[in-house]
Amino acid sequence: MDIPEYWESINTKSLKGLIMVLGAPDMGKSTFCEYLVQRLAKEHNHVALMDGDPGQSRLGPPTTLNLSLNSGVRRVFVGSTSPVRHMLPMLVAASKLVHEAKSAGAEAIVYDTTGLIDQHQGGVTFKQAKIDLLQPSVILALQRGKELEPILAPFGKRGGLQIIDVKPSLAVQPRNMYMRRRYRRLKFTKYFTDPQRVTLDWSKFAVFPKPYFTKHVLVGLEDIEGFTVALGIALDIRPQERTVTLLLPKISLDEVKVLRVGDILVDPMSFEDRKIL
Repeated sequence: MDIPEYWESINTKSLKGLIMVLGAPDMGKSTFCEYLVQRLAKEHNHVALMDGDPGQSRLGPPTTLNLSLNSGVRRVFVGSTSPVRHMLPMLVAASKLVHEAKSAGAEAIVYDTTGLIDQHQGGVTFKQAKIDLLQPSVILALQRGKELEPILAPFGKRGGLQIIDVKPSLAVQPRNMYMRRRYRRLKFTKYFTDPQRVTLDWSKFAVFPKPYFTKHVLVGLEDIEGFTVALGIALDIRPQERTVTLLLPKISLDEVKVLRVGDILVDPMSFEDRKIL
């Protein structure tokens, strides 16, 4: 991990509670968050890392938000690889995971957010709503100039929230669209290694938003609390029998109570994904 000297100067002794890391794409947020967790682990007994990017997730498969705790990883399916047009599910998932981390006794929660800050795509409103909803104790703003000011300026004037500017590492390598798609394909390929085919009677489950399945649509299988047990790819749909056959990892499905139909298709051979038009 390439650590700039100016990261070392950050005073982490006062950092606790929810620590939200903001930044545009290709700012090295994930590397910085991993570094920050290592620093905080020396000062707290229980530190959690929250991976909030459903497109380039490090802790789980694409389309999910993930929380790394001492007890393992908790996961919530948001149905897409982008927060655009999925901001409400993103906010619900983030709130659920922050609450889980606090309930588990995490003294510091490092939240690695998405790079969506573009005002025309709703990034400013989305990030401000996230801050208002989750009430972080501190925001670490990775920016080269003042690109985060449209988001953060009102909070600076309101007060009550510590905002710390952090310079991104000069070693960050930008990733183009092809590299990001390749990353998702590799993550899906790894997730569905040695899979099983399971046919489910969907009338026995709560189905959100409604029981309408498309071939190769990605489906989240959830427990009673809304945490993701597994992801599945729809292979065969039989509406008259109310059954859907899913490609799934080989894990127990005893706790599954909910089927959540996503908004992307994943090819079960190549594991390339594409949005449902």
